[in-house]
Amino acid sequence: MIKKLIAIFALSAVTIISLSSALAADNLPGRKATVQFKLGDLQLSVTRTSGNSGYLLGFSKCGEELFDCECAFKTHEPKTVAHTPFDNCRTLLAYCFSGGAHCCTTLFIATECDSAGSLDMADLGHSAAEAQFIQAAGAPGKVMKVHDWQFAYYELENSEIALPFVCSPAMTRLLVFDNGHWRVDRVGEFSRFYSRLLRKIENRARISVRRRRTELTASLAIEAAYYDLMSGRPVEDAARVLNRFFPDKWKSDAGKVIQDVSRAASEFNPVETIR
Repeated sequence: MIKKLIAIFALSAVTIISLSSALAADNLPGRKATVQFKLGDLQLSVTRTSGNSGYLLGFSKCGEELFDCECAFKTHEPKTVAHTPFDNCRTLLAYCFSGGAHCCTTLFIATECDSAGSLDMADLGHSAAEAQFIQAAGAPGKVMKVHDWQFAYYELENSEIALPFVCSPAMTRLLVFDNGHWRVDRVGEFSRFYSRLLRKIENRARISVRRRRTELTASLAIEAAYYDLMSGRPVEDAARVLNRFFPDKWKSDAGKVIQDVSRAASEFNPVETIR
């Protein structure tokens, strides 16, 4: 992913202005406006592309250009979150939307704790909302909620199972700041967090079963099985959860589906380290 983003980043006549001034300048017609944000020795530059709503986003460190990428239009302004993930840290978030039908967004996460800094990026897939930090039981600091979109438009080969995007499950996962960088959480790492999510999804699945909403019920059954696995339970238990709610007309394929669910939970890894 990083190779696709790395390019020559040459900007001239760069003006450092405050965020409030930046927002005003970004709306001026017919001119490029560059905004810069600093976090320790990292610098983020956001430059509007002339003639359209696109912009260039790039990070540099101590004058060394790290990468840049072209984004379709702004979804959210960059912002710095204080005391995150720990009290002695600050985290700068910047978003790059590539364009297309509700896809795709990359989140750049610059984090400084005391004098140590890091830069990571996370593939948010179809998610358009701003990143959300929460406190999860068992986590030493704040963690970030993201979504696993591996089941978007899910279809099972040689089967009638086909979920439209509106019914596709998007499973919640957590990013954890560990050893100076962000990473995705591991199966069983936050058992209580996923057990609570499982109970909520099971309640929704029961309602969907009563209303005979086949595609939504299948989606919720997949999500419930996923959270059962993430809570640390064996795949056999997750299979029972899936079968409890999976639509009868597709139940013969449930064994193949649970294999996909197990693989998705263990292989999901949206984060790459840049610096």
